[in-house]
Amino acid sequence: MKTEVLAYCRREQLFSAGDRVIAAVSGGADSMAMLWCLHSCREELGVTVSAAHFNHGLRGEEANADEAFVRAFCEEHRIEFYAGGADVAVFAKNSGMTLEEAAREKRYEYLLSLPCDKIATAHNADDNAETVLLHLLRGSGLRGLCGVPPRRGRIVRPMLSVTREEILQFLREEGIAWREDRTNEEDDCLRNRLRHHVMPLLYEQAPFLRRNLLRQCELLRGEDELLDKLAGKLLELDGDGYRIAPLLTADDALQKRALRLILREHLPQNVAQRHISALQALLYSDDPSAQLDLPNGLTARRRYDTLAITEGGKIPSFPETALNVPGVTRIPQLRLRVTCAVEENFQKQGNTAFQFAVKYDMIATDALTLRPRRTGDSMQMDGGYTKTLKKLLIEQKVPRDRREALPVLTDGRRVIAVLGLGVSADCRAEDGQRALVITTETEDGIAWKSSASC
Repeated sequence: MKTEVLAYCRREQLFSAGDRVIAAVSGGADSMAMLWCLHSCREELGVTVSAAHFNHGLRGEEANADEAFVRAFCEEHRIEFYAGGADVAVFAKNSGMTLEEAAREKRYEYLLSLPCDKIATAHNADDNAETVLLHLLRGSGLRGLCGVPPRRGRIVRPMLSVTREEILQFLREEGIAWREDRTNEEDDCLRNRLRHHVMPLLYEQAPFLRRNLLRQCELLRGEDELLDKLAGKLLELDGDGYRIAPLLTADDALQKRALRLILREHLPQNVAQRHISALQALLYSDDPSAQLDLPNGLTARRRYDTLAITEGGKIPSFPETALNVPGVTRIPQLRLRVTCAVEENFQKQGNTAFQFAVKYDMIATDALTLRPRRTGDSMQMDGGYTKTLKKLLIEQKVPRDRREALPVLTDGRRVIAVLGLGVSADCRAEDGQRALVITTETEDGIAWKSSASC
């Protein structure tokens, strides 16, 4: 088995010379075999090997005995040992996860907190075959049929090419003891039922099924990566969202895959077909400001020509704020700094959406405020006519979720300007006039930005 594991690690390039490797060890046969194999081959691999055990707090004294067993083994063989634990049952209840999901979440959270280059887990060829069948039963796409990947970030699986039978034979030959987890013998979960009743029948009919599935997974994984690259070319960033036009021109399969890539950035463990279908419907929605709720408090938003994933669905708000004239006023809710300066002989410098000059004598400077938009607000346009801010924002394709966050400058009598849109035509300062120059920046000193501009 050592020869096979060494060859697989080298073929898949799981380790680099000098890597500090931590083996995740439960005390069961698979993880004990992996620990001993990696420890025995550490010089050939050019790595150092430690062990880590995580107590899920689910099996009382039996779980404590598992930890003591692994600790004693590591002490006997002078292997550096780490131990961690959590009350997984409480975490599952509070998070709404199943016990299996919660255990995995807390276990990997602990393992990834450890100081190492690689974390080795003991998934083997049998685990891979079971995973493929589970995904097949659930109607998985290509990604699920790729099985257990040999690597995911810092996590590597050096035992994927060996079977459970080979593992047990290796342990007996090496004289290595292991612990039996009685929960593995129960039929309380689908994986165990498949393992106990279905897989033996399949192996009887197809003795090389595990090897064949491993080879199939390697082939499918290459095709899956290629399709991801092709789908990734459809993702064109525009501000904090993705342009919709390239997505709409793509074939359905690539379009869905591109949407999956977007979702995976935010929901790496929770992307389901229903989320992809809902996001696809958003692309074709007649509502240019349509949105939908996603897990983990996220919201997918259609912003006219772009698609964005944001945290939460709440529209940012801020109180009506009096401006210091002259002086600086801060609006912490928007991380915004507004500077007002009086110029006696204004010379045109070109108004922008975030810096503009207004006629000083036409405004009530003692009542100058910034506030959110209100129903009925309007601005005078070039040509002498007025237009409501609602209509103007729609014409400028300002997303609905951002309209209420745009600060409106007013002196209590009328709208003077809107940050992100510009200044009302009748208030715009001309050369030689006394002017109030208003500049807006973030607290970082960067020009304040919004999707609204003209």
